[in-house]
Amino acid sequence: MRAFVLTGALIVAIGTAAAQQGPAQYSREWYQQFSGAYSDPIEPFRIVGNIHYVGAVNIASYLITTPQGHILIDTGMNEMHDGIKRSVEKLGFKVADIKVMLSSHAHFDHIEGHAAMQRATGAQVMAMRGDAEAFESGHDNSALGALGWEPVRVNRVLKHGDTVSLGGTTLRAIHVPGHTQGGTSWVTTVEDGGRPYRVMFQTGNTPNGGVPIFNNPRHKNVIEDARRSYKILKSEPAPDISLGGHPQAAFAKTVDAMRKGVRPHPLLQDAGAWTTQLENGEAALEKRVAEEKAKLGRT
Repeated sequence: MRAFVLTGALIVAIGTAAAQQGPAQYSREWYQQFSGAYSDPIEPFRIVGNIHYVGAVNIASYLITTPQGHILIDTGMNEMHDGIKRSVEKLGFKVADIKVMLSSHAHFDHIEGHAAMQRATGAQVMAMRGDAEAFESGHDNSALGALGWEPVRVNRVLKHGDTVSLGGTTLRAIHVPGHTQGGTSWVTTVEDGGRPYRVMFQTGNTPNGGVPIFNNPRHKNVIEDARRSYKILKSEPAPDISLGGHPQAAFAKTVDAMRKGVRPHPLLQDAGAWTTQLENGEAALEKRVAEEKAKLGRT
């Protein structure tokens, strides 16, 4: 595990930027965990079918390989750039063969590395409307309003239901705003061991905890968007495997089995798990709305 050291100047810069761009409750320490322990590299591995993990300890980056080139979902922090490249090569693939770059949502901890990876690969960057504007401006336009990133040129602006296909693999974009304005869950089906797996790369559906959800100047209709996102996801067939942007907890008890190719798949969801997850998330959102209404004296 690499040591994480911040110079005094960088600490000041992060603290100043946090005060200017992010909610007051997010301290320097909050930001440092993303550049620090969360970004520590781990050995890459195949998850299922042609889907591989090339991310860090607790910030995901997923590589989908095909005979005509590869798709990369999320690039994480700048600190992860070299580690992702090494992981791709350790798995026997070429970084130069990454042809498409996608994202779960436009927050610094998931797309800060996009600009460098775009330069390294020449890949086409595709992003959902709402997030595409954030990519190109370099500013977080979500309810969070956290640190920005180096602006990224977007080659294709996506809308709900659009598909991205390469080398026999097709991913469908589900627009689920709430966590960001262009939050995107991606769905695909892969074959593994003679059976198909419906895989969803999930994004958050609601704003970060503590972020104002009433009269938020960056995302004024964030509550309505989050509610609509839950309705959209409830209309989707349940995924067999769900992959998130901060997978440390999910991988804690499953990564060794995945590396060994254990079947049934260690991440295979139980019947009803998808419905329960959405119902719990929706209930938590409504509880939060009610609590904030009470604080503001709204009826």
